[in-house]
Amino acid sequence: MVVEPAANMPEEVTAQPLDPFAFWPPLVSRIGGLGGHEAGGDEAYAFHTSYIHCDEGPAVFTLRFKGLKATRGSLTLSVNVLPLRANSIAFKAASDSIPFRNLILDEGVATIRVAATSGNSYAVLGYIYDETDASAESLEIDVRRVVDVDAFTRKLIDARRTLFSTTTVHPVPRLVSREAPTLADPVCQMCTAAQFEEPVYREWVDRMEIGKHRHRKHWEYVYVLQSLRRYGVLAEGARGLGFGVGNETLPAVMAAMGCTVVATDLPADHAQVADWSATNQHIASVEGLRQPTICPDELFDQRVSFRAVDMSALPEDMVDFDFIWSSCAFEHLGSIPAGLRFVEEAMRCLKPGGVAVHTTEFNLSSNDETVDAGATVLFRRKDFERLALSLISRGHEVAQFKYEQGDTEIDRHIDLPPFGGHSHLKIALGEFVATSFGIIVRRGLAT
Repeated sequence: MVVEPAANMPEEVTAQPLDPFAFWPPLVSRIGGLGGHEAGGDEAYAFHTSYIHCDEGPAVFTLRFKGLKATRGSLTLSVNVLPLRANSIAFKAASDSIPFRNLILDEGVATIRVAATSGNSYAVLGYIYDETDASAESLEIDVRRVVDVDAFTRKLIDARRTLFSTTTVHPVPRLVSREAPTLADPVCQMCTAAQFEEPVYREWVDRMEIGKHRHRKHWEYVYVLQSLRRYGVLAEGARGLGFGVGNETLPAVMAAMGCTVVATDLPADHAQVADWSATNQHIASVEGLRQPTICPDELFDQRVSFRAVDMSALPEDMVDFDFIWSSCAFEHLGSIPAGLRFVEEAMRCLKPGGVAVHTTEFNLSSNDETVDAGATVLFRRKDFERLALSLISRGHEVAQFKYEQGDTEIDRHIDLPPFGGHSHLKIALGEFVATSFGIIVRRGLAT
């Protein structure tokens, strides 16, 4: 995330220019002729400035399009606020939808205004959610801040900031931590050997009635369950939704803990079903999830249901869940953009404040070269961080990232096909080394 420092502004304020595409420089804009050249996971993206610190008082953001042309569509213009304190999430402070035909009549100029407050930073976002043929030669954005208090009041405000506020000493929140990950307090993290030694790991594998092996698939199941519990949504009466569940034990464990669960997997007529069925990783009914020793049949029948769902085309009526999850599923959607798009679109299945937990394949070999299309793709660090920034810009909360890989002999071991080793944390997939990585997102309260 880029945060630009604000200059010391005098009372007579001049306009400060902002780069419309500084937040995601490589991404192509939905407005033809603008932005970078790289397709992103969000097809509605038009522009996103960096975050800037604003003085207290009115802040007016002005957009000036040059050579704007369009016959249809509207621009959704928003100002997001990012508090400069730890564990903060961005939220929407102002929003407006402007038909392009009106923008053209106004000579390509639009403004949006917020009342800036201390301890916050601000960014301007543009999205286009409907059909459009909009194009432009260029886009300029600036912010004008006006201090409308007298000198004595300004000094009083400054004094109060110094005496009673800690915003001046708080660092800008960091998306990435160098600390080692733990299962007891999960964030966005990868599978490491030390996590298998934690008491919480043994607790969950006992609940699932699976062996205490150092296997990354077991780690994924534990990570999902522990993350949902740690973030407060794995509780009596909660509603959960699982994607691509296959033969997981998670629905039975969740039902035994008092949750109502909708488990989903590919429709029977999907082209990939034959491959997954051949390895016993696809189910077509709730019967494939029944685990009587974990959850008695009577309770299971009351609380667990099945629905055939294609993760690339989520049903509109699948909403109002307290939590959602997937375990190594969205890397099989055909491409990196398709997988990232699923994570973003699945957020609408949650209630505000609901939690999403996903695990997937992480490329340990490179942050550039990867498998970016096909039956199984490998996500890179830059893919995760771009996803996180996109989610944050939409008002969601993303757990901090920890990329610590572990430093034991088991962490350094790479399992080779046909993957029969006792330690199965890191594996060779073609020319790359991969492991399991988990992501935690909470839906924003205002989204």
